[in-house]
Amino acid sequence: MNTPNDERTVLHLFTEMAIVEHLLRNRYDRATPAGMTTGQFGLLGHFIRNGVPRERLSLLAWAFQDSDEYMAEKVSTLVARDMLSTTPVVDTNDDHWVEITDVGREAHAQALAEIKPEVEQFIEGIGMEDLRTTLRVVQEIRRTLDNLPDR
Repeated sequence: MNTPNDERTVLHLFTEMAIVEHLLRNRYDRATPAGMTTGQFGLLGHFIRNGVPRERLSLLAWAFQDSDEYMAEKVSTLVARDMLSTTPVVDTNDDHWVEITDVGREAHAQALAEIKPEVEQFIEGIGMEDLRTTLRVVQEIRRTLDNLPDR
């Protein structure tokens, strides 16, 4: 059974995670190429991290928990900058394949290179073993939240 202390601990954890997310978002926003939002950078990162050459727009919206319309807006901005390309899905009229381009890969790599000094300071301040442990816990939190009802 959850105690008031347990609930305070969980709320404190969520508050700390929200603060960390805010601080990281601000740093990413300063490091990404001019005019690219953190959400757009995350979209490029999705392709690189997952190693998929292309993905349906509707699946990207689901993965990012965005509406199809909002995801289409993010994608179209990156298409205009030649970082992504789109083609219609043959078996449906309302979905598109989205693919990262070489320009998108280069923009992502450039943003990572720009934040590398801060990442190195971050590692020095915390240490890789603690970061690996934290990563495992945060991944478990994400998986748990992903699998809660009402997703």
